[in-house]
Amino acid sequence: MDAYGEIGVFVRVVERQSFTRAAELLGLTASGVSRIVSRLETRLGVRLIERTTRSLGLTADGADYYERCTRILREIEEADGAIARSPRGAPRGRLRVDAPIEFGRFVIAPAIPEFLDAYPGVSLSLSLRDHLIDPIAEGIDVLVRMGELRESELVHRKLGTMSLVVVASPGYLARHGSPGSPGDLHEHRTLAFLTGGQPFAWRFGGNGRESRFLPTGQLQTNSIDALRLAALAGQGVACMLEPYVRDDLARGALEVVLAAYPQAPITIHALYPRQRATLPKVRVFLDVLEQRLRKTACAHRPRT
Repeated sequence: MDAYGEIGVFVRVVERQSFTRAAELLGLTASGVSRIVSRLETRLGVRLIERTTRSLGLTADGADYYERCTRILREIEEADGAIARSPRGAPRGRLRVDAPIEFGRFVIAPAIPEFLDAYPGVSLSLSLRDHLIDPIAEGIDVLVRMGELRESELVHRKLGTMSLVVVASPGYLARHGSPGSPGDLHEHRTLAFLTGGQPFAWRFGGNGRESRFLPTGQLQTNSIDALRLAALAGQGVACMLEPYVRDDLARGALEVVLAAYPQAPITIHALYPRQRATLPKVRVFLDVLEQRLRKTACAHRPRT
């Protein structure tokens, strides 16, 4: 590994305050990261990091070196960005994207071949996680998030929406009947999708009224695939993103219930640091993703 790579590893260790967490971010082993930092210290002839069994801290030399390294890396990134923004060049460089797991699998992954074919100068690093992260600390160019946005200094762009439907299998409905209103759900088996470790709340409109239902059924999962399979197997009523169950609705394996009480669609946003906003690689990726989401979301209405 060259000197540039060594200082990149060193900076990540300091930012994450852990060899293990830095290794997870960089795709290396903790022992490998430790060896790289030790090699850097040997090359410089100074101790940069004080290691203990419970924590690590910078020496005086380490703090000074870290400040210089972060400035160097920032200048390199700005130089790369300036070249990438040049009208003479096509989008290029590594694009780092982070998205929710299920959305990434269902919407982003199918768009990747089209994107890579259209922009051969761009390489894509895609991480799929459901928990919140610091995109600046982790060097992420684009965050994709679903639902309401929290206050943030990041620039955001609305990519589109996805509709929600409440569904159950014909077999389940034959055994238990169909709920006539959201209040009837308390008498049914409901399947919960977990987001951030908590059940996703179903919010109903219609007839000038709004109501909220929190599913607390036998199954709670953060896997949309598991939720869909349970609904197909007649295990209960589930609230799903309509595109995920569109084929099931079309073939009659699932049926929409409570159609008179529609739910507000889920909004999908892209968030990115302000300095990334003008990078061609970011702009073209968001254009491709927006087109893919539009194709995914705008097909036929579910059967009612």
